[in-house]
Amino acid sequence: MTTYLPLPRPNGDAAHMQVQHGLLRFVREAAAQRAPLPGEHELTARLDCTRQQLRNAMSALEAQGIVRRRQGTVTTVDPIALRLSVRLEEQAEHSELLDRLGYHAEIELLDARITETGPEAAAAMELAESNPAILVRKRWRADGTVAMIADDLLTLAPGTTPDLDSFNQTSSVFTEAVTIWGEAIIWEVSTPGVALLTDELADLFEQAPGTPVMTLETIGIGASGRRLLYSREYHDPSIVSYSLVRAVRPPWGGA
Repeated sequence: MTTYLPLPRPNGDAAHMQVQHGLLRFVREAAAQRAPLPGEHELTARLDCTRQQLRNAMSALEAQGIVRRRQGTVTTVDPIALRLSVRLEEQAEHSELLDRLGYHAEIELLDARITETGPEAAAAMELAESNPAILVRKRWRADGTVAMIADDLLTLAPGTTPDLDSFNQTSSVFTEAVTIWGEAIIWEVSTPGVALLTDELADLFEQAPGTPVMTLETIGIGASGRRLLYSREYHDPSIVSYSLVRAVRPPWGGA
């Protein structure tokens, strides 16, 4: 049976966050259509908020560079700044990423069990395939639509058989890594890719088999250098698009 997990509450006044989330929906639409935002009168009516609440939310997005406002002209959206809301090189909980884009996020616990590391994870983690591990599968929804699924495999010390009931399934895998190993995951090596949904994953994504999704294979490494986490994630690119910021080495031009 699917278990719905509690979401962390965003900081700030609830009414302000509600207006900002609603405004972000219009921002995403404007960026996709390469169009300006609707006027203040229309936005306050559609968001059911006051002009001051709208202006406060607009100021917060302007401070992030997402919207551009000039007196007497339309308000425009910077699509690049919007992309920077979700950075590939930045580690964050998926519910937080969805929150930044103005989605209403839900987390569902689909599976949690003791298992073996298995051949794919064992090769990356340099462990025996029979090494014990805890497998947790979670699914995130954005405004009711499945956005991402993650299979997180936390390795265990050989010979250990922990009681799964003592494992806090509602916690982040990063929190549980500290509980299990006594050290935090401080590095992640993530490799992006593309996959076509299998019948099983298509059912979980509520999409047709063969639908392309973005994948992330991640190895979580602790301060000791021990490899603690193997994660395989599947993301719907129509809901969340990730960006990567890279520095360009000099010289920047010329012969």
